[in-house]
Amino acid sequence: MSHHCKALIIHCMDFRFGEAIKNWLVEKHLLNDCDIVSLAGAAKGLVSPKNPAETDVILRQIEISTSLHHISEVILMNHTDCGAYGGRDAFESSEAEYNQHLGDMRLAKEKILAKFPDLKVKIDLAKINPLGQIAIEEVE
Repeated sequence: MSHHCKALIIHCMDFRFGEAIKNWLVEKHLLNDCDIVSLAGAAKGLVSPKNPAETDVILRQIEISTSLHHISEVILMNHTDCGAYGGRDAFESSEAEYNQHLGDMRLAKEKILAKFPDLKVKIDLAKINPLGQIAIEEVE
């Protein structure tokens, strides 16, 4: 039997996202219509992994989702104050942090499209403020 879904979302494993991700999936009509991969640092694993196997794992998940569930798009979602990046204190400013995530997600998008040119790749950034509130911004 064949199962189809619209997208694969790759986001950080950070526990702070549970409710925000669920609400976002409902808002985007993706709840029960996407595969979900949660990995520390999300797109970072494609552009500057601590272990080269991270890149292979991510690309393999995209391959499986494409093959088994016939996805048409991948959604990359990094977030501010990410431990894999050293948290918000690792950056000189919130703008520097934003630019790092955006740059990494754009490079990750290029890597995905190089291997899977028929997929659409979207980029979102979840912004966590110091109070723990989360706002997800569609970047591209």
